[in-house]
Amino acid sequence: MRNEGASRAAARSASAKLRVLIPSSAGGHLAEIFQLKGLLAATDYLIVTEDLPLTRQLLKDHPARFVRPNGHNRDWVFWRNFIINWFLALPILLKFRPHAIVTTGSHSAVPFCYLGKLLGCKVIYILSFCRIDTKAAAATAVYPIADLFFVQWEQMRAAYPRSTYVGPLF
Repeated sequence: MRNEGASRAAARSASAKLRVLIPSSAGGHLAEIFQLKGLLAATDYLIVTEDLPLTRQLLKDHPARFVRPNGHNRDWVFWRNFIINWFLALPILLKFRPHAIVTTGSHSAVPFCYLGKLLGCKVIYILSFCRIDTKAAAATAVYPIADLFFVQWEQMRAAYPRSTYVGPLF
């Protein structure tokens, strides 16, 4: 009897899809997420991005939540929204309970990566394709806690030595 219950529990967990939270800034970072069609098809995912009219329209057919747009990082609005997004991230994480966080950045993703890591999530960071020879602030912030860190240009391995080169996502 005990083995029968254990085998049912194993069958339930095997059939359950991996829950993946995908935080991403709007624009090019979000466009790169859509290059991960296999990930989206194979998982129970939730995209979290900046609350803008274009992103709401783009994600109308996807499970999504929205946070404050960060804007330019030299602006006081950036820092205000960056702090607010930490408070918005926690309830999203607690409700969705992801197994993993996959992100292409940028700043909107940082709170999710750190809070998710504290909650036991695996963190997977994909450095943006536009980063050919310079580091990115958000990537550098998440790099120390990332379980996997992928770069799309071979030369970026010098900037992020623990990274894995995967080539372009497209």
